[in-house]
Amino acid sequence: MAYLGASPLASFASPSKDSFSGDNSTTAFTMGQSVPDVNAIEVFVDNVRQEPTSAYTVNGTTLTFTGTPATGSNNIYVIHKQGVIGNGLLPTSGRDSDRIGSLTVDGASTLTGNITAGGTLTTSSTATIGGDTAISGNLRSDTSADGIQIDATDGSASNAGDLVLLDGTDGSATNAGSSLLYEDGTGDPANYFNNNIKFSGDLKVGSATITEDTTNNQLKINDQVVSFGKTTIGATQIVASDTFKGATDSVLLDFNAFQNFIITLDGSITLANPSTENVGQTGIMVFIQDGSGSRTLTLAGDYESVGGAGITLSTGANAVDILPYMVVAANRIALGAPQLAFA
Repeated sequence: MAYLGASPLASFASPSKDSFSGDNSTTAFTMGQSVPDVNAIEVFVDNVRQEPTSAYTVNGTTLTFTGTPATGSNNIYVIHKQGVIGNGLLPTSGRDSDRIGSLTVDGASTLTGNITAGGTLTTSSTATIGGDTAISGNLRSDTSADGIQIDATDGSASNAGDLVLLDGTDGSATNAGSSLLYEDGTGDPANYFNNNIKFSGDLKVGSATITEDTTNNQLKINDQVVSFGKTTIGATQIVASDTFKGATDSVLLDFNAFQNFIITLDGSITLANPSTENVGQTGIMVFIQDGSGSRTLTLAGDYESVGGAGITLSTGANAVDILPYMVVAANRIALGAPQLAFA
């Protein structure tokens, strides 16, 4: 029949007996089983029943008399009353180990030790495990979940990169590929990025951040990109160009921010020594005369011309000259022969 509340007792123990011999000296005796309460046993000395607590106390398997039993052969005996062997209840706190086929936790649960799940462990709320978790089956999200999230020690997903270690079947991280299923459906890490990978936010690598520019449909990288292999560009590559309009007197070029320079002359200028040049950097400088023309170019010491002769620009009004350059060393910017008077 069905029951309301706790499950009924499943089985019981039979009464048992312990016998001891008094020696008019010993007051403590060891019983054959642990006793939870003084009222759980009946104690007799010379066939006279003793009063619990007043005549004796118990502590586990130890029976202690408040007086000294007289000398005799087996003149002390203890009757253990009927008790429970087991029941159908879940284990209580303090148990070292229990076997549970399927455990469902309806509320938040905190497990401070290790948990080994050979069957099903289901929780409808949050389960916190303080020790290692050993799973003999698969670790996967169910059909209603989006995935498995691995957080860092502070619980924030933004810091999840502290450590995620993927081991192979032999326990070595170098062999991780043998036990991982990659996005193309194989276990071969060489095929890891065969299909598209989409990031909904910024991608940060070290100090560099890759940001999507939705207005111009392009990616922006806030730090330099270095390629050690062949780079194939499928469309036009546009480098940053700085435009100086109405330039006069001293002009300081920023080689760290720009590749090319377009300078409109409203007066004669001097190219000042920069501190931002990068060895191996190449580009062009475009000089445009204003409506008056005859503006001249003077070079500071870091700029080197062919034969040290300097650079002579076209003098016509609105004339356009192109001057190539290459940074050959720190504080050395080599200038090529100018191409004059584009029309």
